[in-house]
Amino acid sequence: MENILLIMPPFSMKERYGRGIEKIGSCLPPLGLLYLGAALENNGFKPKILDTQLHNWTMEETIERCAGQSPDVAGLYCNTSNYRHTLELAQGIKEKLHIPIIFGGPHVTIRPLEVLSNNCVDYIVIGEGELSLVELLNGLKTKTDLRAVKGIGFKENGEAVITPRRELIRELDSLPFPARHLVPLLSYRPSPNQYKRTPMTTMMVSRGCPYNCTFCNTEAIWTRKYRIRSVQSVIKEIKHLIDNYGIKEINFWDDVWGLNREWIEEFCETILREKIDLTWSCECRVNTIARDLLEKMKKAGCRCIFFGIESLDPEILEAVNKRITIEQITQALSWTKEAGIESRANFILGLPKETPEKVRKMLKTLCKLNPDYVKFNILTPYPETALYKEIKEGKWGRMVDESYDKLTGYFATFLPEGYKSMEELQKTKKYAYMKFHFRLSYIAPKVLSIRGFEDIKRYWQGAMAILSV
Repeated sequence: MENILLIMPPFSMKERYGRGIEKIGSCLPPLGLLYLGAALENNGFKPKILDTQLHNWTMEETIERCAGQSPDVAGLYCNTSNYRHTLELAQGIKEKLHIPIIFGGPHVTIRPLEVLSNNCVDYIVIGEGELSLVELLNGLKTKTDLRAVKGIGFKENGEAVITPRRELIRELDSLPFPARHLVPLLSYRPSPNQYKRTPMTTMMVSRGCPYNCTFCNTEAIWTRKYRIRSVQSVIKEIKHLIDNYGIKEINFWDDVWGLNREWIEEFCETILREKIDLTWSCECRVNTIARDLLEKMKKAGCRCIFFGIESLDPEILEAVNKRITIEQITQALSWTKEAGIESRANFILGLPKETPEKVRKMLKTLCKLNPDYVKFNILTPYPETALYKEIKEGKWGRMVDESYDKLTGYFATFLPEGYKSMEELQKTKKYAYMKFHFRLSYIAPKVLSIRGFEDIKRYWQGAMAILSV
């Protein structure tokens, strides 16, 4: 039981993003599977990874390719939106190969019994999987009692058994770097506003988030315990990516980056001292940055910061426990612009207490703040989040569509009390995109900033996607 096949199930760009956006939607390396692959290799297993979304394989093609690998065990990544596809793939593999199948991922962590109730699922891994998966496989190999393995689930005499949750991995430096050699790393595709230089790839330097926004499911997966790697470990991985893959830009894919000021300063100083040629972007909260810190980040290669702003209405921000103020938002965007760093503002439409009138008012302010990029998501009430529970209790509005497939952030599934219909919510999203992006004061600087064909291509793709929303 050494050959382990880790699989990212089929989930097409159109299913994930909807009409228009699928043409430019990103396809990024599956860091979770790559971390698992590295942990397996370090413990004597022979993992392989099939990322079907990179290759756009159909379900039938995926099953055939799985069979061609002759694995001893198949491990499938499962989030909420691709749950149906993952079950379909597991059933096909089970019928074709008759091997043990393990599920892991966000949906498994929030609804373990639901996942384990399926006949095609033999075992599940809950929460962080690097240690639990290795112990589970060793237990299967030696036929020892699996009850001693924390953070897993299995069936015994037809009954589901869920073992106690495993303690969080406190020292993230103890984990090996993601096994990027198991995938064609340079074949992945960022969306137009996710990069400036190529080759570009992703990294994670932390896990968890100490904040508790009611719409976020990070707490259910990573918990609110924030853990961060040492600067030395992160720099070592960056050098590995540059030396082995020629990487020029990194998108730090953390839930929240930069909560520790001393860590940021040490990171930036190391980049500058060692003259590392790197461009990078990250996601920060508007209440955790400072003007002088942004200047250091710029000097160290930071080109863009993603701010999860969500709304410019104080009442809405309070309703979702965002714990930021309009003053902090305004200040953060202003300081970022002054530092010469691009800012991307992420908003969520359809939040509690929102109305179309509030969105129109918000857009007037947003156009004055004028961040470099704006993304308007549609609220996705993920299962087991605080917001989901509030809605199920009759607060804020009503769920219209609880289909897992639609829980991607690009489809309206919840109707807030302030909207008349789902159509009105979708039209408000389109209006927001058009109102912000198709202004002369926004377009002119973009045109003047063009320095080559790559810039032209990115801006053209972005414009076409907005028109198709």
